[in-house]
Amino acid sequence: MDNIKEEIRYNRRDLMKLYNISRYTLNDWIENRGLNLIEISSHSQYISKSDLTEWENKMKKDNELINS
Repeated sequence: MDNIKEEIRYNRRDLMKLYNISRYTLNDWIENRGLNLIEISSHSQYISKSDLTEWENKMKKDNELINS
């Protein structure tokens, strides 16, 4: 039996709860801030935990550059 570890994934609803944001803010992040969701269908989109962490780190780095 293979030891395949399934990675945690977040859908739109999960992200809105996690960050306490509206769907409008989430759409802004997707359209203007480079948050890339994997689209399975028009009603099924998600991002992996590792991709989300990578995006967060990029946003932190960009903010540090702007504020320095």
